[in-house]
Amino acid sequence: MITPDEKLPERDLDSEDLVEPENALPTVTLAELPEHLREAAARASWSELMPVQSRTIPYILARRDLMVQSRTGSGKTGAFILPTLERIDPQMNACQALVLVPTRELAKQVSREAEILCGKTLRTIAVYGGVGYGPQIEAFKKGAHIVIGTPGRILDHLLRHTLSLDNLEILIFDEADRMLSMGFYPDMKRVKTYLPRNSYNGYMFSATFPPHVMRLAGEFLNKPEFLSLSSDRVYVAETEHVLYNAPAMEKDRCLVRIIETENPTSALVFCNTKATVDYVTTVLQRFGYDADRLTSDLSQSARERVLGRIKKGELRFLVATDVAARGIDIIDLSHVIQYEPPEDPEGYIHRAGRTGRAGARGEALTLVSGMERLELKRIAKRFDLDIQERSLPTPEDVETIVSQRVVALLESALRSRDSLRTERMQRFIPLARSLGESDDLSGLIAMLLDDFYQATLHKAPERPAETPLSGDKPEGSLPKDYKGDGPPKRRPRRRGSKRRKR
Repeated sequence: MITPDEKLPERDLDSEDLVEPENALPTVTLAELPEHLREAAARASWSELMPVQSRTIPYILARRDLMVQSRTGSGKTGAFILPTLERIDPQMNACQALVLVPTRELAKQVSREAEILCGKTLRTIAVYGGVGYGPQIEAFKKGAHIVIGTPGRILDHLLRHTLSLDNLEILIFDEADRMLSMGFYPDMKRVKTYLPRNSYNGYMFSATFPPHVMRLAGEFLNKPEFLSLSSDRVYVAETEHVLYNAPAMEKDRCLVRIIETENPTSALVFCNTKATVDYVTTVLQRFGYDADRLTSDLSQSARERVLGRIKKGELRFLVATDVAARGIDIIDLSHVIQYEPPEDPEGYIHRAGRTGRAGARGEALTLVSGMERLELKRIAKRFDLDIQERSLPTPEDVETIVSQRVVALLESALRSRDSLRTERMQRFIPLARSLGESDDLSGLIAMLLDDFYQATLHKAPERPAETPLSGDKPEGSLPKDYKGDGPPKRRPRRRGSKRRKR
């Protein structure tokens, strides 16, 4: 049995898809694995290994730190759980493998698959916020071998000394890019202080490896190598083009929903007219975002003020017309959002080209309604662009993501309180319980949560600073000239590969 996330088939790989370390290890088949690993695979009803598993498992067994790029649904959970079984001593009742994930749903999903693969030999536990500490602490006391959890709740247990990482063998980051967008980086930095020095191996799995994720690898992994099986090839220094069908009368709310789910580090929002720029800027500001406008009729002093904020990295969202934005270069711009397609087809290339620079991955998102969709399709055909069509996030999608994010932020704020402030807040616990139990008064809690969350929207999530990947880079690691400012160059594939089904 496998989880729903693991059921999507991996497309055939070719030389355009595959990136391997210089001294790449041979792939492994299910029949070549040790007997107890084959038995674990049988419990999960695997008949063969999927490509990400056959290529990743040898590196984990060889104790080589690795960054793996593989899309969701490619079988990556099994790629790190199965070989982890080989690295764990069942007689040692302690955490020997830690898997950090961005959400409680993913923690439960990974834990379910881990339980199937582990059978009765090893103990696993999913650790996340929003539930009581009791069962989690009890699992640690019994000696959970594999701990899967969100950074915030893991840090809570480390601070309480209910979890120890002294015997850690393997550290895994699953969906590292999403963890950073959720705002977990400060918690991850604190978790790092509890890791044993140089006695564990680290592995990072992510659908994308933009610069800040590469820098995260440099902080936690030792001389990491890079393996990519992504058929989407989104790690290369180019822009990903996306369109959203947004009804004309609902574009403003659709834009907000997209921003809430994408959580861009910084974005340039293009509109065709000054009036639309003014309207969109007002909407974003009213929703609590750090946004400002740039139009051709601004006074020189106002224009210099906006440009000054851009150059200092203090402005997160800039809304502008094409004319006003010409000549502006924003460092590490993660997203270009086109509130409406440009009137001139050439303008699309100009707009999209503002992101995805200097080896970084960027996204160009376009909202279209009615005939605008056909016009964007014509632009795509003219310039040979692969524009993906995505479904708009629903209000329910936004509610889920925002709830997860606000819980993580609140837990982080609670951890930062000193003993006196913690003592002071005890007087409000009875009131908090009564408010939560009353439907009539729940609006008060919602108001407080909304105010707290809006206060966090004025700055982008903290990301890893510009630091080189850790350690000297031996042959087979990332290129010697790698500066931490983007993914490594693609190298030709050296061996054939056939599609494997499981």
